[in-house]
Amino acid sequence: MTKPNRNVLLIDSTGRGHALADLFQRTDPNLQVFYGPGNSAVADERIYTVPEVSLGDPVSAVRFCQEHATDFVFVSHIDALSTGYVDFLNNSGIRTIGPDRAAARLETSKAFTKRLLKRCGVNTARFEVFNRPEPAKQYIHGLDYQVVVKADGLCEGNGAYVCDDQTSALHAVDAIMLARAHKDAGNCIVIEERLFGLEISIFALFDGKDFLIFPAALDYKRSDDGNIGVNCDGMGSLSPHPLADKVLYRKIQTEILEPLRAGLLEEGLNYKGFIYVGAMICDAGIKVLEINVRFGDSEAQVVLPKVQTNFTRLCEAVLHGTLGSMSVETDDKCYCNVVAAQGATMGLEEDGRETRYPGWPHDDFEVGFPISGLDLLDPRNCRLFFANVRRDAQDGLVTSGGRVVHVTGIGDNSAQAVHHAYTNIERVRFAGMSYRSDIGVIYDSRR
Repeated sequence: MTKPNRNVLLIDSTGRGHALADLFQRTDPNLQVFYGPGNSAVADERIYTVPEVSLGDPVSAVRFCQEHATDFVFVSHIDALSTGYVDFLNNSGIRTIGPDRAAARLETSKAFTKRLLKRCGVNTARFEVFNRPEPAKQYIHGLDYQVVVKADGLCEGNGAYVCDDQTSALHAVDAIMLARAHKDAGNCIVIEERLFGLEISIFALFDGKDFLIFPAALDYKRSDDGNIGVNCDGMGSLSPHPLADKVLYRKIQTEILEPLRAGLLEEGLNYKGFIYVGAMICDAGIKVLEINVRFGDSEAQVVLPKVQTNFTRLCEAVLHGTLGSMSVETDDKCYCNVVAAQGATMGLEEDGRETRYPGWPHDDFEVGFPISGLDLLDPRNCRLFFANVRRDAQDGLVTSGGRVVHVTGIGDNSAQAVHHAYTNIERVRFAGMSYRSDIGVIYDSRR
């Protein structure tokens, strides 16, 4: 085997980060990936976890790059992007891929994004922005359609309230702005028309001038079976998207990405890296719901395994501004990701009383439970990506957060991919383990 002669530092610590690290090492045999802060559970041959690199301290990344021969840094975690990680690395003379802090407003401020979409002519839901609760409530009283109420800032994927009636919309305003359910993210809210249709997650790589479209995915954002429950970071995904054909991709290019590119350039935003456009396929066409400034999670675990192109070369094209001459090759497989999350458990208080923990994403949850069955997964038809997992003092794998592992089934069609995802996730065990049983079911709200 050829000894790797190139290094990249990947800034992330999620299941998405593991999928990106895997993409780098799988498509480029001459690359080794430093994954920081990474995940100690990841034990791939050319992926090295570097916990000394912190999401909240870009100085730690600069120090690491100074001590190791690093070709470039790829920042893909919103906690780092939102605080100017990329700005600091660029100012330190380090080649870095990722939007700077100003460009990260596309995700950190829904109000900023909605106004930008309106200015550059991208189709989106009707909306208004409010920084006080009373005018927001007056606005709701005057509407004759259902709405979604969104906290303006980052809320770990659960700041959007899909409302069935005026009463629930008014309660959403109170929860965000008065009860401060999302703290400072509730200083401002966006109230937008509720759209009906089938959601689609759109991904593209951007070099500041040109977009390169990646395969789309169908994400399952709700916590519970039947596509109900709270909006969360995502409980699973499917790729290819069931409605994504050449005609739809052409519409995405002309109706969303091209005007969005013009808007980003007009704003003078320094944007290099992945962009994630959440949209709804409605009877009246495709409409944008939101924009994120990094790859989706859990979509990364179904889209990135499809990619066969050397990803390091694509990154070099981003850095040199030559992405327009590149293309993405993908396989013809289908992928289904199911998230194993930390559900409800019973714990003991210090005084010996039993306490029920509702589990993620509903409320408090416990961590530190041993995980078993991972060695039983079939590598011929599934992939495993670590999210909130750590090694304990005995080098065993234990849970360390809400979404624990992502099990991605592979198949010649979507039904086969779904079957392989569930066949394999049923072999995984930890206390309170929870997952949706209906990933792959198509919930089109128009019907």
